Amino acid sequence: MDTVNSLLIHGANALLWLWDAIGSLLGRLWSALDAILDPILSPVLAVLNPACTVVGDVVYAVLSPVPVWFGLTVLSLLAGVVMLVAFRYVSNQEAIGRAKDDIKANLLTLKLYKDDLRVMFHAQGRLLWAILRLQRYMLTPVLVMLLPMLLGLAQMGTRYQWRPLHSGERTLIRMKLDESLEFAENGRFAADMRYAEDTTYTPVADAKPGVTLEGCAGLIVEVGPIPGGGEMVWRVRGGEPGRYQLRFHAGDDVIEKELVVGEGLRRVSATRVGSDWTTQLLHPAERRLPDRTGVESIEIVYPGVDSRVYGANWWVLSFFVISMAAALILKPVFRVRF
Repeated sequence: MDTVNSLLIHGANALLWLWDAIGSLLGRLWSALDAILDPILSPVLAVLNPACTVVGDVVYAVLSPVPVWFGLTVLSLLAGVVMLVAFRYVSNQEAIGRAKDDIKANLLTLKLYKDDLRVMFHAQGRLLWAILRLQRYMLTPVLVMLLPMLLGLAQMGTRYQWRPLHSGERTLIRMKLDESLEFAENGRFAADMRYAEDTTYTPVADAKPGVTLEGCAGLIVEVGPIPGGGEMVWRVRGGEPGRYQLRFHAGDDVIEKELVVGEGLRRVSATRVGSDWTTQLLHPAERRLPDRTGVESIEIVYPGVDSRVYGANWWVLSFFVISMAAALILKPVFRVRF
């Protein structure tokens, strides 16, 4: 029994080591890929995001009279058709057809000659090669369509993922600072939503903020700024409905962040980010922060949209289900093979 337990323990340790090694390898690969892509995509997104935001505002202005779920359905159907047509002309349809035919032929060979080992091994090898070829032919159009699709999804996220802050509703504003800044404290500070609801909370007595927030009609500052953990945090309440530009004074720099207060479906930028291409892709509605300020990001903790169809995180599921269903149904109409 001790031998069995020892084998199980050593086996589990080996699996954990292997998992850690795989995670470390993937992390290094991603770091290398990010180092290559960031100098290329960061300036590209700095140009594309404002243009896509203008297009998104026009599209949603057209859809504003219809129910939100109907607008999401229309956009998902159109996206499915556009992706289908793009796949048709970007991919090598003849090569995809040959690879799929080879897969079918070798599967039939395996079924008919299951008693002949030599034929089966040859068929399995040809089947594997056909599958690899098919994946290669499918990968090219996916990579071509990936950036446009992500740009479109990011614009949809600014409308469906978050809702505007209601008048009188509490939330937090987080400013993430560069650790080298003089006004960034070294201490730990874990800001969460309890500070947004706890009206008895008061800031620490020795807080020496180096960042100030100008007041405006759309925002009432209750507590803050509270420094800690490389962040400055404010607890605020929504004021008068409207779209505002908050002004933060960080040292000699003035940094703006968009605030939206009101009801209904409106474009909401939860975070204004820096030059990193991945964060620009996720938060496209505002121009990236200047590098010289030392401020990495400014986040307003907006509530999520409440709906099982077009609400926070659910809208992504609805989009992919509707768009993929449209692509599968219309595939014979456009004569697309995939």
